[in-house]
Amino acid sequence: MASKKRYKIPGLNINSKYKSASSLVIQEKLRQIFKEIDKFFIDDSTENLHSLRIAFRRFRYVMEIFQQCVETKLFDEVYNLAKNMQDLIGEGRDLDVMEIKVGLLEKETNKKVPKYFYKKISEEKNKIRRNIKTELINFMINKEINKILLNKKARAI
Repeated sequence: MASKKRYKIPGLNINSKYKSASSLVIQEKLRQIFKEIDKFFIDDSTENLHSLRIAFRRFRYVMEIFQQCVETKLFDEVYNLAKNMQDLIGEGRDLDVMEIKVGLLEKETNKKVPKYFYKKISEEKNKIRRNIKTELINFMINKEINKILLNKKARAI
């Protein structure tokens, strides 16, 4: 029974119309992104970066499902912002995975990887995380994102 509550979207019920449901679902997915952004700014760990990427992916899926319910110009701008964020976060995630894989290969082959290699990965991770944080701020203050989040749906959705 607890798992059903996890997926419940406030204001959405079985009798909701497709178009009116779209704004509720899209807003909820945006709120989840904002929660993940908060976590990432507190701790930019591998796990939090991964959770953030998943939140953006889920938001994009919802945008695709409800595309016909969203004004074309608004859809294009918001969808592209989300896609670009997901791609950028993916670059950061790739570095996290690379670091883990190199460590596993080092253990598996019983060969030492030069420390400068790990140092270079760490430097790149720091650089991409700074870039991600900058772009997340831009995402959060974006007028179109906030139009959706603040439920100005009469014109927006």
